[in-house]
Amino acid sequence: MKGIARCAGKAGPEKNDAQDQADAYERCVCCHRRVGILKDTDIEFRPFYVEGAGQLCYGCYHELYVRNAGV
Repeated sequence: MKGIARCAGKAGPEKNDAQDQADAYERCVCCHRRVGILKDTDIEFRPFYVEGAGQLCYGCYHELYVRNAGV
């Protein structure tokens, strides 16, 4: 197999503990900011979760649902 580089070891870059911890939290589906809610939290206990859309942060939820409710 001339010209083909073979990889040995792990398939991807290693993640450190800080990255693993950051990946454990949800991100807002609108602005992509990390939200202080763990991914394994049941939707019943998530503030600003919208069924069919996903998890929103406080700011996006209020911009989309509270502010526009008076229109």
